[in-house]
Amino acid sequence: MIVMGIELTKKNKVIIQTLFWIVYYITFSFIWVKDGNYKASFFLEFVLLPIRILTVYFCVLFLIPKYLIHKRLKEFILYYIGMLILASIAQRLFMYFFFEDFNKFVFTEIFNISAMLRSLILINTTVIFVSSIYILLLYFREKNKNEQANSKMIELKSNRRTHIISTNSIIYIEGLGNYVNYHLSDASKITVYQSLKQCLLQLEDENFTRIQKSFIININYLRSYDNDTVEMNNGISLPIGAKFNIKELSIHHI
Repeated sequence: MIVMGIELTKKNKVIIQTLFWIVYYITFSFIWVKDGNYKASFFLEFVLLPIRILTVYFCVLFLIPKYLIHKRLKEFILYYIGMLILASIAQRLFMYFFFEDFNKFVFTEIFNISAMLRSLILINTTVIFVSSIYILLLYFREKNKNEQANSKMIELKSNRRTHIISTNSIIYIEGLGNYVNYHLSDASKITVYQSLKQCLLQLEDENFTRIQKSFIININYLRSYDNDTVEMNNGISLPIGAKFNIKELSIHHI
């Protein structure tokens, strides 16, 4: 999955999520410092972090895919509220056993309304924030799927291997004599032994135009241009041939 130019592989997802929870832990540890007691604040967040992590992943990996995405809103809301209540109870128990100095187990002190509401709000804020990011990623994934479905798929033979790609994933094609390089949106490159003319015939797409004898570009990835060069969305600048009509870019770039 590719989002905003970043390929979200399984390894990348683990790294991003780990960094997020580290930043979350440090940030809220500093936010809740009282009277300069950093040790107590960091210890409290360390104790409560597992509950918040479990609650977040229960929501994004179970409740959202099973209920919210399928528009089973009543069940989603019911289970969501139940999840928050259970998480708040667990958080209060963790605070009692690991942090707060109660001489004995007093139900009304541990589960008083204000403390429960405070715990529920803190957990809910975290869940909503992460869930919003998760839903946004789902949106990008579905958008990519729809773009793939609406685009033409072509086969490219390279090093005895056949690659099946979407024409929407091609940023530009570079001609190098008897072979060409397909530069793709995931920053990869496929080398194929054929001419640029054959590439255009294979693409049959008005979004591709030959700006110079050595380059074909996908107009959808065009960021800017002048009389001499074009700049693609990946930051690459390519030369424009003397015979190329610059007005073609102006028409496409509206």
